[in-house]
Amino acid sequence: MKILAFLILSFTSFALADDFKLIDGREYKDATVSRVEPDGIVLRTKWGIAKVYFVELPKDEQERFRYNPAIASAYSAQQTVNQPTTAVAGRGQPSEVISHGAQVDINQHLARGNVTVVEFYADWCGPCRRLSPSLEQMAQTDSEVALRKIDIVRWGTPVAQQFNIRSVPQVNVYNRAGSLVGSVNGVDLDTVKRYVAQAKTGS
Repeated sequence: MKILAFLILSFTSFALADDFKLIDGREYKDATVSRVEPDGIVLRTKWGIAKVYFVELPKDEQERFRYNPAIASAYSAQQTVNQPTTAVAGRGQPSEVISHGAQVDINQHLARGNVTVVEFYADWCGPCRRLSPSLEQMAQTDSEVALRKIDIVRWGTPVAQQFNIRSVPQVNVYNRAGSLVGSVNGVDLDTVKRYVAQAKTGS
């Protein structure tokens, strides 16, 4: 944590007006870097404020801001711990975003003794936006289900490669012992519920 604190403090003094082109072709013109965090940069433009994750930037920009994937992953995990959860008090399990493009050790985030639903999604994915509320409601209302969300950010990010994600949304369901019961591609809530029922019984 001392390393993260040092990095955050040392990154807060940037005030660069520049153009930033993302790997997917998007551009931020005449943007000022208002803050550099271990997992990305916060840009201020005439349109407002936006955070760009390092996995969205070309290699030379990553090197320019001294991007370290391991430190970024640790920072993302710590941010998740600090964020308020969406669980209903006394009822459901917390819903957590555990990665924004960086690799993740899923075993550290499984809710042992309960069923863990892992949702792979992206902000630009329309079907993801349709499925997410149903998954969140499931976790909020069922004390035996915990939801973990992984933002792939874009195709080819380390976490997308790690789990071989070729389409989103993708939902992985793990049983109480932490074993994968099944994966569901697309908006198929019925199949997710069927896997959750299987996961509860351990089959």
